[in-house]
Amino acid sequence: MDRVAVIGGGVAGLSAARRLLLVGHRPILISPDPAVPNRGETLSPKATTLLEALQWSHLLDADSALPGEGRFSVWGDATLRKAPDHEGLGYHLDRVQFERLMRTALLAGNVERISSSVTAMTHRPGGVELTLADGATISAAAAIDCTGRAALSSGAAAERRRLDRLVAAWRVLDLPDDADTAAATLVEAVELGWWYMSPLPGRRMMLGLFTDSDLLPTGVAQDGARWAGLAAGTHAIAPRLGSLGLDAVAAGAAPAMAPAASVTVSRLIEGRIVRAGDAAAALDPVGANGIATALWSGLHAAAAALALIRGEAGVASTYERDYLQGVSHQLATQRAMYASEPRFAAAPFWRRRQTEPFTTDHKEETA
Repeated sequence: MDRVAVIGGGVAGLSAARRLLLVGHRPILISPDPAVPNRGETLSPKATTLLEALQWSHLLDADSALPGEGRFSVWGDATLRKAPDHEGLGYHLDRVQFERLMRTALLAGNVERISSSVTAMTHRPGGVELTLADGATISAAAAIDCTGRAALSSGAAAERRRLDRLVAAWRVLDLPDDADTAAATLVEAVELGWWYMSPLPGRRMMLGLFTDSDLLPTGVAQDGARWAGLAAGTHAIAPRLGSLGLDAVAAGAAPAMAPAASVTVSRLIEGRIVRAGDAAAALDPVGANGIATALWSGLHAAAAALALIRGEAGVASTYERDYLQGVSHQLATQRAMYASEPRFAAAPFWRRRQTEPFTTDHKEETA
């Protein structure tokens, strides 16, 4: 049977490998031991049907997922509003625990696991040659690149572009034993960007400031008190922190920093290499669709890789088209969300997001 290599052990890679198993293939999962920072994630209601397709709905247990109780925002004006929940409420994920459960369930099946990094992918007649960190090589009939924002296989042909400079300054805070809070997300627009506050399983709260890297005030990334001081100037985030006894806790250590920019591509398929998850495209998390996109792309990238091996290019072309159409739709939704906040229109963060595409529009290789 032709071998399919899945590179990367995040949600997209694990989903792709699981889909291959479910249709009778034995994938090779190539990934170093995970070191994923636990920033917390939102699992949208649409993602639950994807978990059902993977036969993994049971992984949403009390340790990995907290049922959501709504999304509140201060956006457009100073009024706190609850977003409509026509599609359901979804879950707040402990992503590290959730991926651990996915990995354990996957490796219980007929999967070949190589705990290493891939340093190069080379097109060969009838497949792909992968070079590992120790110099060893592996031949595969097709490869699914799920290496995240690093996008190992993304060369010039992909026309990878970074549309903005968004970063997150974030921490996960332990809730006091006596704190009582609803499992609801709170998003608040500010002149500098926007704040995100959301509970995690295990009585924890994620707090993050999203702004452009060149707009982050000097010293904030190294000084928890300065970061918490910015939160103290908000309409809704500050009172929630105070009511939970987290305002002093937030000031106690410097935030971690993570990239969060929108990165798009024009091609997902090159020869018999198929990209999925953030290796295909990574979008500003304001739309809260990251996990759903990773699950969907993993599922369909697996089908595309098998079709390429059979010589059926149409399936891969359909995957690429549908993915890029989804990216276009999400970017349009993202622009509409930013356009709906008029209070800070003159501020650099918001002014940059009034253009189409955003003002930082260049090939990522030169970023």
